[in-house]
Amino acid sequence: MSEHLLTQDEAVSALLAFVFGGAIGSSNGKGVGYALIEETHTTFSWSAALKDFDGPPGPISRYLIKIDRRSKEISPPKLIEIPETELAEAVLSATGQHLASSTRFTDGVLSISYKVNVQENPDIAYVVQLRHHGSVSSMDSLMTLISNTIDPRVLPVPPVCPIPGEAARQETSGMGRQIARLIPGVLASSVYAKLSHEEKLVFVRKMALAMQACWEIPLPEPHLIGELIATETDGRVVLKIGPDRHHGLGGPFSSVREYLRAYIRSSLVALEKQQGIEEYKDQFLERIKTFVNLGMHNIPAVVEDIPIVALHADMGPHNIIVSSQTPTEILAVIDWEFVGSAPYASLHRIIEMFFRGPADNGFGTEYDGAGELREAFWGAIPRWKHWNESEATTTFLEWFRFGLFMKAEWRLKDLPEEEKEDYWRENIRVVEGILAKYS
Repeated sequence: MSEHLLTQDEAVSALLAFVFGGAIGSSNGKGVGYALIEETHTTFSWSAALKDFDGPPGPISRYLIKIDRRSKEISPPKLIEIPETELAEAVLSATGQHLASSTRFTDGVLSISYKVNVQENPDIAYVVQLRHHGSVSSMDSLMTLISNTIDPRVLPVPPVCPIPGEAARQETSGMGRQIARLIPGVLASSVYAKLSHEEKLVFVRKMALAMQACWEIPLPEPHLIGELIATETDGRVVLKIGPDRHHGLGGPFSSVREYLRAYIRSSLVALEKQQGIEEYKDQFLERIKTFVNLGMHNIPAVVEDIPIVALHADMGPHNIIVSSQTPTEILAVIDWEFVGSAPYASLHRIIEMFFRGPADNGFGTEYDGAGELREAFWGAIPRWKHWNESEATTTFLEWFRFGLFMKAEWRLKDLPEEEKEDYWRENIRVVEGILAKYS
């Protein structure tokens, strides 16, 4: 009789029960954020943290929690951190400078961060990040390639200081350390909504040029769809395409239709697992499942014409550092954890962030003058405006948005009736539209 190994879904349920039970602190009024660090035949290793939705922004304490897949035993939580002695050694080996001080810094969604000052130059500071998503050595190589080949006034990235031997260390530990120059400024997400319409116009034009610069990085032939991986050999950066890691789709894919089918099926799995949206699932889940099982052959061949490009998969305002004095001045694009080779229009949700306000349902109200903002964005990059108006892109987005909006977000039960209707309005419009057209 074969042994029963804990599945990932079962492990998530056990992890949430463990954390909500107080394993890493009181969970009253808080949510739980978690991410899978490593999966082996015998163990799941997770990063878990409590999130105070109403608390001030700041560093988050994340814990390493391991679950034995055979015995179902959960290890005592271990704080994920970089001890100061290790920080000092890493900074010295990467920069040749000596640690003067370190403090916890603003964390990324999938990393913990430290601000580091050095003895040799008090005017220079570094950010040291401990990452469990993405290859740090690949990120370092790609960011170096961008710095060396693209005008920093168009696509600025923080200078990186690779730590010798870090690739092997990450392979062993599951976590990699990245050191980059600290770029003083503020996140665009903290100021963009407050900009005047004229300032937004200036900013979206700059963002269009930054994205175009990324999209025009030469890719290896043939142009496959997956994760973009950079390696450095004899001082030269070489790019290759691996399986998709951003959505866990597999691949790499040689066909846009194959990619869309995998993306839509992945979205269906996410919809089935989503909790707190029973009313939505009662109305749509079975219809969507039937369509996905029987209707994927309907994706038109014209989508194969859409350009496959290099892209920063999360290049929204939350990953753009701007000047605190001149908030339309882009100082750096950060967090290159998810870099893909994919259809350019797969950035649809990210690009829309510059035309819509933030919202819990992921689809905020359009800014005043949103149409003019879109015109300014695409008008700044005429070649891509042509593609954005093409049949290939229009058709691709019809199917991509079906995957994007298939899973509705959880909503409060006591919302006013009008807000309830608005919350899932775009989900319902997109899903009903494609079901009516192709069923």
